[in-house]
Amino acid sequence: MDVVFYQYLVLIPVTMVTSLITLFTGFGVGTIMMPIMALFFDVKVAIFLAAIVHFFNNMSRLALYRSEINWGIIRRFGVVSIIGAFIGSFAQIYLDSSWLKVGLGVFLIVYSLLTLIPNKIKITLSANVDFIGGFLSGLIGGLIGNQGAIRSLYLLNYEMEKKELIVSSALIAVIIDSTRIPIYAYSNYKYMQENIMLLAAVVVSAILGTILGSKILPKVSYELFKKIILVGVFILGILMILRVI
Repeated sequence: MDVVFYQYLVLIPVTMVTSLITLFTGFGVGTIMMPIMALFFDVKVAIFLAAIVHFFNNMSRLALYRSEINWGIIRRFGVVSIIGAFIGSFAQIYLDSSWLKVGLGVFLIVYSLLTLIPNKIKITLSANVDFIGGFLSGLIGGLIGNQGAIRSLYLLNYEMEKKELIVSSALIAVIIDSTRIPIYAYSNYKYMQENIMLLAAVVVSAILGTILGSKILPKVSYELFKKIILVGVFILGILMILRVI
């Protein structure tokens, strides 16, 4: 069969399922999609395509739940996370982030287990440290490319409503994506021209996956929603320690 056919056959359903599942975790789209894209494309193109999926996935969350945005969190946490992401992206050039990723993996595992186990230790942070949490979230994301898990974990601290947490996290992600995608698009302009139909199909799949997930969300209790995020964080931590991602 033609290679392009396989691209459609694999990427469309995988994108849809990924978008559906990650609606509940608030992170993971880029982590899942980038290596899958890399099966078919050069790494730089794969990063660009994963970023496109990530962007439209979060844009569709914004469209669905825009009235639920917690603007206080955006001001205290979101803005400084963008600054941290910029600094982390530049610092990555000079630092070996592999050991940092392992250390972060250990932290994610320990934190998620402490929260998941019976008689769990409840860790509550004051809103006064939001700017520190936001900056560190962005900084780590810039260094190792996985910011969503830290952001979701931190926002759980506020016991926010499901939609409120999802859309507030999505807005921060969209702002960050808006700064990097134009650069990717410029360097991959030729690819965009030659494969516009596949790109459009993947974008539509990302949006449909989010819409399908939104139909399931009301049936999921807040406690289950929280556990899904924590289990996702735990799995991500293991993958980081094993250096799978």
